[in-house]
Amino acid sequence: MNRLLKSSLALLLSGTLMVSVLAGCGSSSNTDSTATTSGGTEATSTTGEDSTSGEKITLTLEASQTQKTNAPEILNQQNIDEFEKKYPNIKVELLLLPDTQTTSTLQTKLAAGEPSDVIMYNKVSAENELNTEKNMEDLSGEPWVSRLTNADVFKAPDGKIYGFTMEANIGAQAMIYNKDIFKELNLSVPQSYDELLKVCEAIKAKGITPIYAPFKDVWTFQIWTAGSWGYLAQKVKPGLWNDINSGKVKWSEVPEFKDVLQKGMELYQKGYMQKTLLSDDYNGAPNAFSSKKYAMMVMGDWFITDMMTKDPSLKLGFFPIPAFNGQELSISQGQIGGMFFVPKQAKHVKEAKLFIDFMSQKEQVDRSQSVKSFMPSLKDAAAPKLNEMQQEIVDKYLNTNKVTTEMNAFMKVDLNDLWKYYQDMFSGSKTPDKVLAAWDKKFAELMKAKGQPGF
Repeated sequence: MNRLLKSSLALLLSGTLMVSVLAGCGSSSNTDSTATTSGGTEATSTTGEDSTSGEKITLTLEASQTQKTNAPEILNQQNIDEFEKKYPNIKVELLLLPDTQTTSTLQTKLAAGEPSDVIMYNKVSAENELNTEKNMEDLSGEPWVSRLTNADVFKAPDGKIYGFTMEANIGAQAMIYNKDIFKELNLSVPQSYDELLKVCEAIKAKGITPIYAPFKDVWTFQIWTAGSWGYLAQKVKPGLWNDINSGKVKWSEVPEFKDVLQKGMELYQKGYMQKTLLSDDYNGAPNAFSSKKYAMMVMGDWFITDMMTKDPSLKLGFFPIPAFNGQELSISQGQIGGMFFVPKQAKHVKEAKLFIDFMSQKEQVDRSQSVKSFMPSLKDAAAPKLNEMQQEIVDKYLNTNKVTTEMNAFMKVDLNDLWKYYQDMFSGSKTPDKVLAAWDKKFAELMKAKGQPGF
């Protein structure tokens, strides 16, 4: 790696939070080719070694801080401890990246040929932003593939599988609400934006802030836009993302984009969100809801699951984001998240594949259920009984095709700058028009740098 690239990488990583789960050092070593599964049988490892002898090595696993917060079941420390116990010469080091630096850091390290051994990232985002076909190991032949409940959803556009996650996608990005507050005020779940305004006004009149807005976190408000714009592209304007990604249409040329931003701002300007929204983050949400000072929040259903443990007395529900009038509402789903990828140029490719194979075993998947209940992606893993919310997602939305995919899944570049522009909007330094104009310019720069046709 040349001096300039080394210097750039060093500067970029200087602000990175590095949390060592258990650090070690050294290099890869040769061992035999089998690993024992949780059922006591011998499962052939594609690594060609099980790394049970030889020099100590450090297996680096890189993820964003938000991924660790939102997916503790995947980064289950007990599973990591068990892996290190089984393979005592391997120590796992978890590198946590600030959310705003995650994509650029990983791209820089991949370009330099010095990536971590395992990267945790969302599936489609990895395909678009990290170029999985070029940079990641093909895992299609790994033993766990045959045990997937639905291997097709793991496949990249080229038909190969580049990543693994133990969790199947069953969730909703929606409006979370306090059922007791709605019941006490005799309020019905809003089915349109106009109805949302009426509900907010009724809640505000009772001295309760209608919507908790944790917009200090750059990723939070984007759920409002990513879900609404995803619905627009899938249900109203098919082909919109192709037009956007090919440069045929600019963001500022889609009137609905501005409309959704303006509605988000209107909710704030009418006093339906707290004045301190740029100082409040997601970590404050549990107290905000337990205190009953807030009635709603734009968030993923994972928050309801978390609160079932933190405050079982709290009755929370969800409904599709009502950013439009006159449209049938659908929940928004994200892409498959929390996938483990192995870079082709990783220092310890064989051990990285061994780590993923270990995490795919029934024992590890079942153990993670105690951290956070989820639907497993593997046939032989124990599936928990669906809670009331999850059953509603399946019955009311998944089984009736009232589901759309969030915008982010279709983007080929990092969206962090757009999310920062949202914060600028709430601070008053950018209007919705200026947000879209600034993003048009930045989006074109990013797409051109990536060599996308049309830019």
